[in-house]
Amino acid sequence: DGEKHAIPGTLVISALGVVPDVTKTVTMDLKQAGNTLYVIGETRAEMGGSHFNMVQGIKGGTVPQPNENAIETMRALHKAIQAGLVVSCHDVSEGGLAVALAEMCIAGGLGADVETTDCQDILPSDTSDVNLFAETNTRFIVEVRESDAKAFSNLLKSVPHSEIGMVWETSILRIRGIHNQVDIETQLQELEQAYRGHITSEDDETPERYMTPEPVESPVRVAQTHDTPRVLILHANGTNRDHDAALACELAGGEPEIVHINQLMSGERNLLDYHMLVVPGGFSYGDDLGAGQLWAQDLRYKLRDDLERFALNGRPVLGICNGFQVLLKAGLLPYTDFASGDDREVTLTYNEKGHFECRWVYLRPNPRSVSLFTEGIDDLLYVPVAHGEGRVLTRSEKSTRRLWNNGLVALTYTDSDGEPVGYPQNPNGSVSGIAALCNYEGNVMGLMPHPEDHIYPWQHPRVHRGERGGSGLVLFENGIRHA
Repeated sequence: DGEKHAIPGTLVISALGVVPDVTKTVTMDLKQAGNTLYVIGETRAEMGGSHFNMVQGIKGGTVPQPNENAIETMRALHKAIQAGLVVSCHDVSEGGLAVALAEMCIAGGLGADVETTDCQDILPSDTSDVNLFAETNTRFIVEVRESDAKAFSNLLKSVPHSEIGMVWETSILRIRGIHNQVDIETQLQELEQAYRGHITSEDDETPERYMTPEPVESPVRVAQTHDTPRVLILHANGTNRDHDAALACELAGGEPEIVHINQLMSGERNLLDYHMLVVPGGFSYGDDLGAGQLWAQDLRYKLRDDLERFALNGRPVLGICNGFQVLLKAGLLPYTDFASGDDREVTLTYNEKGHFECRWVYLRPNPRSVSLFTEGIDDLLYVPVAHGEGRVLTRSEKSTRRLWNNGLVALTYTDSDGEPVGYPQNPNGSVSGIAALCNYEGNVMGLMPHPEDHIYPWQHPRVHRGERGGSGLVLFENGIRHA
């Protein structure tokens, strides 16, 4: 009609919160049998768009509405957390009270006995579906020590809340509703299986079957004498762990600099001016054509000469997750021969279960490895994984033996005792549990897990239970020491 119409815009709203003291944060896993459970906030018959309705095929209904008392509720809960009265807390915005309780039980390995009959002041009485699955805003499940229950209630006296049950030592979640009728009673193992879809542990072959008794000859390395080694943290479009890696290198004693690959290719930066190289994780170039594939071609064809000199000079090179994929596909691993990029005996491919894996894993350093990054490490590492293409596969059993017998396997997935495991502790199904590979010289290593995400004690996922250890910082310290 000749009229000009404005193109509709998109409004993106984001928020940033500052945590002044991370030690006063609260996680969602149940902590101790005998503790009291509370529900905070009103529950309204707002089932529209809920997970329950989607599962049941129900359309329509009222979606969760804004809560005019939200600020008051949040401030009271915050005060209780800061006072140390709350040991676990979980919102109900994705699945409702029943789902939140199930997740708290799974995470803590503890059961719960809950009754909603006496909560009519904040729970509707007409239907258990609403009580259990409504996703009302500003509604929480909170765990409180029995000795703190009175102080907690006094602090939240102006906010709707009610005691609903207790944490059990037994591995059962039981929820009783209207007229004390048992609405849900199930084993934690069944809950976890429903949550994950599959939790059967499949025993992997033990690494020993691939080894020969002959010792591995350690490589001769050129001594490095830099007091504060310069570390190049390589960046490409799509990488997102640059700053994590830089912080780890800084804590380890290095001087990191995040450099875009275009800066190297244009000559603005010179790789050989640095003493250590880290290729971090993320999704370089959107992982088009395969994870790390395009970035690997940049390294192999546009930076080949400098990279060969850097690696063959003995300078440490560490590839993490996407970076591991890049180093392997570029030909720097496991044989530091760019020509091998076309005819590899080892590859990284899709996880055996066919989906993205995000969990914490134990890693055992291979005492026979020639890697300088794992040198002298006797304890297990405990770090997270987050990948969809992290499965180490070899062309044949002979290829796997070659990796082991030459000390090229640096880290393997294990259980908490350091023993070989299957899924889910081996999250991707890697052959013989391989989590990291190095080159013959031991100065180039790639690993799928993220050691840069556990460099402070408070980053341990169970630090609120008093657990410590397994930091990945030692890998960076070893790299800096040899840089």
